[in-house]
Amino acid sequence: MDERWALLGMALVDGVGALRMRALLDKFKSAAAAWENRREWRAVPGIGPVITRAALKVTEEDVERQRRALEALGARFITDEDPEWPEGLRHVTPPPKVLFVRGRLPRGFAESVAIVGSRKASAGGMKVAREMGRDLAAVGVVVVSGLARGIDGAAHRGALDARGRTVAVLGCGLDIAYPPEHRSLMEEIAAQGALVSEYPLGQYPKPSHFPARNRIIAGLSRAVVLLECGPESGALHTVHFALDLGRDVMAVPGDVHRWHSAGPNELIRQGATLVRNAADVLSELGWTVMPAPAAGDGWSLRGPGGGPERFIAALKEAGPLSVDELAGRTGAPVEEAAAAVTWLEVLGRVRREPGGRFAAYD
Repeated sequence: MDERWALLGMALVDGVGALRMRALLDKFKSAAAAWENRREWRAVPGIGPVITRAALKVTEEDVERQRRALEALGARFITDEDPEWPEGLRHVTPPPKVLFVRGRLPRGFAESVAIVGSRKASAGGMKVAREMGRDLAAVGVVVVSGLARGIDGAAHRGALDARGRTVAVLGCGLDIAYPPEHRSLMEEIAAQGALVSEYPLGQYPKPSHFPARNRIIAGLSRAVVLLECGPESGALHTVHFALDLGRDVMAVPGDVHRWHSAGPNELIRQGATLVRNAADVLSELGWTVMPAPAAGDGWSLRGPGGGPERFIAALKEAGPLSVDELAGRTGAPVEEAAAAVTWLEVLGRVRREPGGRFAAYD
């Protein structure tokens, strides 16, 4: 096999992840040579006889079946030699060599923010995650998360609400819906963003997959925002990976009497930036110039008399309004109204009031 498909063959071997794949490539100097000399794998430190036997069971027919299945799913297999490889993943530990992708990857991690938290989130926490995902995506930020129940799923749905882009990093093959109730969400994400995994089709989730998945989430993101989670939550793995990469880390505070608040409150106590909403995130990152809105018509927040002025006028005339009410009064799409108030809040022209309403400063 040529180099590319030999890498796919190696990825199909149970037990060969990023570390072992790198060890094999260091030993044999190429994937093609490693594939042709699978009987010698047992001599490579960290491989041993069990993985060697598993490798010998993988055939070229298995590789071809995987290739055809990816094509049928509308997915693809990429390596770190491909132009679309995310630059942010070159510095994670260990760096992945291959990815399975369905959808369109962001150009770089600088435009992406991860939102992570507990699977057992409260209704309030999920509301904040969905609103933050919506408002970030509405102004062109790519929302990254892990497709899990709770905070992850809410953040993805918020980005989809805004018709923005979102990336879900899976701990299983792209054809496996985990959790099962997120199958339709997976389809929406694939159409509007991307599904990403280190694992081939047919690979079911395992506990060891999720810490590995979390380093990919951190690598794809400029910043990580932590919402509700306990002191031992896997979401904290993502935070630690982000800190190791020098990414910005932020947290949404919570009630000190609630278990869900322990993770973010402790992170804030240790020095993470306290954020309440998307406007705080954008301000902390210094993003004060409006990127093109996800569904935009080309308007900008720079200069007087532009499109955003109609939102200011509506707020001054009618008093505090929700995003839906503001969209109704101006005739703008909801995602455009959300983008406008988010950036106007960053620029100090509107303020957020209780109940998710916005008011213009006099």
